[in-house]
Formats: sequence, C-alpha cells, structure tokens
Amino acid sequence: MKIIVILLSLLIVGLLSSCQQKKNRANLTKQNVEVVKPVPEKSKESVSEEMENPVKQMHYYVVAGCFEYKENAERLNALLIQEGFESQILPFYNLNMVTYKGYETREEAQVALNRMVLEPGKEEIWVYPLK
Repeated sequence: MKIIVILLSLLIVGLLSSCQQKKNRANLTKQNVEVVKPVPEKSKESVSEEMENPVKQMHYYVVAGCFEYKENAERLNALLIQEGFESQILPFYNLNMVTYKGYETREEAQVALNRMVLEPGKEEIWVYPLK
C-alpha cells in the first residue's frame, strides 16, 4: 500500500512539473522575429529591358500528343521545332505531353487550334489548360 501511495505522489509531482515546463516553452516561442532579406539593386539597363520585354505566362497549350516514352516525345518535339513551332515537352501525369505553342488566354489558343485542325494530320490536337 505504501508503494502505491509513493508512486501516485511521484506521478502527480511529475505531471505538475511537466506542465510548468510547457508553459515556459510557450513563453519563449511567442517572440516576434522579423526577417529582412536584402534586395539586389537593378541597373537602369536591366529595368528598361524588363519593361520592353515583359515575360508572358503561358496558361494554355495546343497539344500535339502524349507519349509514355520520353524518346518518342523528344523526337516529335525536335520535328515540331524544325517546322518552326515553339514546341515544349510538359509533364502530364505519367506521360510526356508535346505542345505546339503556349498561349496566355483560352481565346488565343482556341483560334490557333481552329486554324491548325484544318491542316491534314492535325485533326486530333487539343488545347490543354495549364494550372
């Protein structure tokens, strides 16, 4: 009986002391720290170049095909580049998607698709919206 009383009293003392340690840790972590990253200075030439050539973000792509094997996608990509397209290989789940060109808006991509579908051999191309 004495052993049980001693063990229970040690357990209660241990629990109370661990709660105090948690309170002390919480007080330490509430400090607000502000991290300031240095900003590199840009030359006037680089700023003017950026304003002249804004980066276009392509959200829609006209797709030539998807391939399981990267070698097949690279072959079609090289052929499309040789024909003058801005072809790219994009990941599409577990496939390699080969595109003709990227467009900023759905409307631009749809106009290009409508024009290209009329050409022989390109009847099954589609527009893929990149998210």
